[in-house]
Amino acid sequence: MRQGYSRTAEGMAMLRALEQFQPASRRIINDPHASGFLIKPYFKMLARSRSLANLTSRAINFWAPGAQEFLTIRARLGDDIAAEMAANGLKQIVLLGAGFDTMSLRIEAALRDVTIFEVDHPATQAVKREVINNIGAPENLRFVAVDFERDDFVEKLRQAGFVAERHSLVVWMGVTYYLTAQAMTRALCQIHTLGAAGMRFACDYMLKEVVDGETRNRDALSKARAAARLGEPWLFGLNPAMVGDYLAAFNFKLLKDYDAEELHARYCPGRAAPMNYVRIVVCERV
Repeated sequence: MRQGYSRTAEGMAMLRALEQFQPASRRIINDPHASGFLIKPYFKMLARSRSLANLTSRAINFWAPGAQEFLTIRARLGDDIAAEMAANGLKQIVLLGAGFDTMSLRIEAALRDVTIFEVDHPATQAVKREVINNIGAPENLRFVAVDFERDDFVEKLRQAGFVAERHSLVVWMGVTYYLTAQAMTRALCQIHTLGAAGMRFACDYMLKEVVDGETRNRDALSKARAAARLGEPWLFGLNPAMVGDYLAAFNFKLLKDYDAEELHARYCPGRAAPMNYVRIVVCERV
């Protein structure tokens, strides 16, 4: 069952598990369930050891300054957007490429009247379902197994009970920079057809200057080369000045474009600044 699951999903769960060892005043996200999704023996060990967790955090901050902060902020911001919208009539959430995210558990009370659709590859979902069923899966959680290379995720969602006319939020994190421009166009066209006017959509994006190799940020260039060596090159990026126009081409109105400075001030002013070459946008379907 556990063959073929997403290692990236486990890595994100590991970062959220590391946050549990931060003092409450410095913790970006509270996720006591994250450690349950750790499969690798070392990850399991660090989730039980403060010393190993602190050592791992220091290693991450040395190798990728601000990465732990940004990647945990990304999950926390999604929670905050969802909770705020739930208090104002939100009915559906779609987590595209949900991985081992635990929004449905972290803010379960806030989302009690919201149906949550988690869309991901069947192999990753098999592991997710095994773990979350042991914890106690929320009744409003729906799993939608999709092979993104072959399946139409919009059709799969509709088959699972997603209703376009209901007030909805779509969250798509950690994916755009691995896609070609053509794949991005296809995905955004699909997302646009998913819901009606007023649907909110949140995603993150890489700066175009990093993808093009033109940035002066040496850390960003180093990580781009590392990603390429791992066989997962960064292919797509945007210029922040052009984000609004880019989204408008798909009938989305830009509401917010979060940069590292704002995220730092809002979520972790006493810690390292989040890496500054990835940003998060929130927009609305028009």
